[in-house]
Amino acid sequence: MNVGKSLKVALAKAGLSQRELAAKLGCGPVWISRLANRPSADIRTIEQLAAAFDMKVSEFLALGEE
Repeated sequence: MNVGKSLKVALAKAGLSQRELAAKLGCGPVWISRLANRPSADIRTIEQLAAAFDMKVSEFLALGEE
């Protein structure tokens, strides 16, 4: 599981910037940037990210395996 890679792939597929995702989630872009460079995150964070991309958690995490 590589949350950072999953996040980067999801952003690219959705055509979103980290700043746009941060606005969508109501958080700061620095937080998104930190997540993009981490291999793991807590389950609540992963659930929020998956929901932001309209994906199941398993789909989101699978992006990091590609």
